[in-house]
Amino acid sequence: MKLNELINGIETVEITGDTSVEISSLAYDSRKVTPGALFVAVRGFAADGNIFIAEAVNNGAVAVMTEDSEIRQGAISIRVQDARKTMALISDRLYGSPQKSLVMTGVTGTNGKTTTTYMIKSIFDVGGMNSGVIGTIHHIVDGERIVSANTTPEAPDIHSFLARMVEAQQNSCVIEISSHALVLCRVHGIQFRAVAFLNLSRDHLDFHGDIKNYLEAKSILFSDLTGDATAVVNLDDPYSDHIMHVSRSANITTFGNDYKSDIRPISINIQANKSEVKLATPAGEMEFSLPIPGRYNIWNAMAATGISLACGFPKETIIRGLETVKMVRGRFEIVNEGQDFTVIIDYAHTPDALEGVLSTARELTCGRLISVFGCGGDRDRGKRPLMGEISAKLADFTVITNDNPRTEDPSEIISDILKGLPSQEKCEVVP
Repeated sequence: MKLNELINGIETVEITGDTSVEISSLAYDSRKVTPGALFVAVRGFAADGNIFIAEAVNNGAVAVMTEDSEIRQGAISIRVQDARKTMALISDRLYGSPQKSLVMTGVTGTNGKTTTTYMIKSIFDVGGMNSGVIGTIHHIVDGERIVSANTTPEAPDIHSFLARMVEAQQNSCVIEISSHALVLCRVHGIQFRAVAFLNLSRDHLDFHGDIKNYLEAKSILFSDLTGDATAVVNLDDPYSDHIMHVSRSANITTFGNDYKSDIRPISINIQANKSEVKLATPAGEMEFSLPIPGRYNIWNAMAATGISLACGFPKETIIRGLETVKMVRGRFEIVNEGQDFTVIIDYAHTPDALEGVLSTARELTCGRLISVFGCGGDRDRGKRPLMGEISAKLADFTVITNDNPRTEDPSEIISDILKGLPSQEKCEVVP
């Protein structure tokens, strides 16, 4: 596609050079530039893309897009107000706007995004709408599982995946949408059919600063909704009123225990390897056996139900999809190697998530409940003592260990966790 076609109608500040040049690809990493590429200089967490413009040009970039006013290299330059937003819009255009051929859905929230997206995929697949997934564990494109570096990748990668889905004759995609992705405009311009808000609790404050900024980041998904999109909102969450207030969608479906919820539990029976559930929904009562245990997974199932109803699926399809969803790796994953005790692996990395998994495990435990966990380095330090306190309260014994310390001293992370334990008698540190 020619550069002038690619940026036609896009708001620019200044253009230097002949824009009739052909653009073969788009890159935001100078190391991945190929001849004929448009290089977009974005500011990342660790480095500013503008300092790599010369390298990008040397690698074959014929044009550069930037927010900076000075471009000393000889390439065609396009100056824009917001490089990330512009990159998202032109990524869609360069790949032929594949989103228009797909039913696009998204899920955001502190906890439960991955499981909910897999539930949605299961329902869509049962309903004959072959769905791709973009998310934390893997991106799933035409059955291929692609290792994920970020929960939500950069915009060019998203639209590349969407194009591959269309080429493979898939007709829907569900995206796990992180707060980082929303602030960094990675899903900007995507027109979602339905999106879900699961919950909001303390996380990523190293990036957002405080819970208010974190909430505002999550809100972007809903304030950017267009057309007849549906917002599916957890009415039990204290921030649900804010999400519904900022949503530009007139179509709001609520779920939760609250009697006002459109989707709510009538009865719940939690067992060791499943939950028997009956829900009240706008489509009538739904009764099913959910093969992924855990009380919080029933809320994830309600969110998936809301998304699926918004996309036109009948309740019979939703029931079959929920009953056949496969256990998600690392999400209340039961490990059975013939031992005479139960082992559960869970991704819980926030105070709320740890409380949820330990509370559910306690419901299923006849003997002792032992918690083994750590906290990641270079992330919100404030949640570490909170997680220590929760483990001490809900488990009979706590083992504190490492969980990806990154550049931090592991002993300091463990020390932060220990501050939350009232006593270390029922605790052991195993770095």
